Amino acid sequence: METMPKDTLSLWREEGNRLIPQNFEVFRTLVAQAQDFAKRGKYDMAAVYGEMAAFYANWKHCGLFVSPELEQVLLDIGRKVIPSHSHHRKNNSASEKPKNILHVATSVQSIGGHSKMIGRWIQQDSDRCHSLVLTRQPRKDVPKTIVDAVNNSGGKIYKLNQTMGSIISWAKKLWEIALAADIVVLHIHNYDVIPIIAFANKEQSPPVILLDHADHAFWLGAGISDVVANLRESGMHLAQQRRGIEPKRVALLPTILEPIHRELSREEAKQKLGFAKDSIILLSIARAPKYKTIDGISYADAHVQLLKKHEKATLIVVGAGNRKDWSQAIAQTQGRIIAHPEREDTAVFYQAADIYVDSFPFISTTSLLEAGSYGVPLVSRFPYSNASVIFGADMPGLTGNLIVARNLEEYTVVLSRLIEDEQFRLSLGELTRKKIADTHLPNNWQHLLENLYIFAVTLPRITAQSTSSDRMFLDEPDIFVPSIHGGTDFNLDYLIQSNLTVMPLTERLHYWFKFFKTNRLNNSFGRFGQFKLLVPEWLYCRYVRSRYGS
Repeated sequence: METMPKDTLSLWREEGNRLIPQNFEVFRTLVAQAQDFAKRGKYDMAAVYGEMAAFYANWKHCGLFVSPELEQVLLDIGRKVIPSHSHHRKNNSASEKPKNILHVATSVQSIGGHSKMIGRWIQQDSDRCHSLVLTRQPRKDVPKTIVDAVNNSGGKIYKLNQTMGSIISWAKKLWEIALAADIVVLHIHNYDVIPIIAFANKEQSPPVILLDHADHAFWLGAGISDVVANLRESGMHLAQQRRGIEPKRVALLPTILEPIHRELSREEAKQKLGFAKDSIILLSIARAPKYKTIDGISYADAHVQLLKKHEKATLIVVGAGNRKDWSQAIAQTQGRIIAHPEREDTAVFYQAADIYVDSFPFISTTSLLEAGSYGVPLVSRFPYSNASVIFGADMPGLTGNLIVARNLEEYTVVLSRLIEDEQFRLSLGELTRKKIADTHLPNNWQHLLENLYIFAVTLPRITAQSTSSDRMFLDEPDIFVPSIHGGTDFNLDYLIQSNLTVMPLTERLHYWFKFFKTNRLNNSFGRFGQFKLLVPEWLYCRYVRSRYGS
């Protein structure tokens, strides 16, 4: 059996060839509108359309991973709206170690490797003062671990969208906050325009490091990033080949993990979850979209034959939630496929696991690393050619020990051997644990971080790139992106409506009444939500904060 039907990759190619040119045309239209608003001096609207264009390219692949044209619009805006100082910032020398680090994120939450990386970074780098700017934090509370880490370092947390203003005024505020920083680290969402505008004038900005935490997708920031810190080698290669990042401006910074110590033996953890000591637990942990059903074959279906063969084995998937398309597979295995919703208390599952199986078709590297840190052997699927290596799990600490299966037959054989051969299972798990510890745990990671800081402050600042036209690609890996990472369904009406709250009042009212009169206000906002679109984002954030204390 193949990982997917033989013709699936061909169908994906056809789908990519069909969708990417369409997406590219929509993207070009949005960029053109941003350019037009900028030429007319309507910088807030230009910024909003720039963000919409980047959001669109992130979720509907356009055959490009960076847009020089869009970045140029945002850089031009920044150079016009950010105030100029009479003096230039000096570059630090290698002997002047940076002391004040400013992290910039669009938002943070309690679940997900991205937010955990920020908290662990600040906790580990304890000799420095760390502050955090959140450009568009929603109602959700900032995780306590991040709050405590920032406070303990002597830093502050700023929420830009809780201050009166707009994208442009928030960019100005970010620039003002950054004046006290020795280094800025961007952990932003791929489409966040605020830092691009804020740090457009490189002579008056601190060195900027961009953490490439979403290396498989389009992102903004190439034009302002003095260093791009990649979490893995495939992302590093893509940054150079497809984002135009100079080789001298890339660095490898593995994901930092907290030291993991078992509180329960594997048998104790199994019993705590209600399983027999001699059961075999296959575990996978990721967000629901990463378990995408392909051509009618679900993630659960891919394990049915294996579980039928091994009656003591159970597959537990944390994060998938209630999936109707898994019901048949669950019935065929007598309930030995168990799906949980997203949850934070995952440690007991990792400690109970005998084998970790990666999410598919979208990998989850943070979960692989966490599982491997408990001495659990790791298995991932990769049915693509080497031209699409960005879709694989190639974290530094996984190299040499992660088992990669090219098809479902190979995947089933590998898992069967791990189930049947306890010694092989345990020894591979221990080798994996040691390799991850050597690469991703704090003491070793700190050394890499120190080198990154020195690299950022001593490297000459990035200068304005020659303006080049956006070029659409229709080959691997682009051609597969719509099928692997697509699925977010929205149209331009919804995109505009979602951004009404950051538009200037005149345009907000104009668009809202236009949609209202033509009965095109999106029903998913709800009746109250449709009227909420008239309220500026900063005002709504203040209201939520006063009412709920978030």
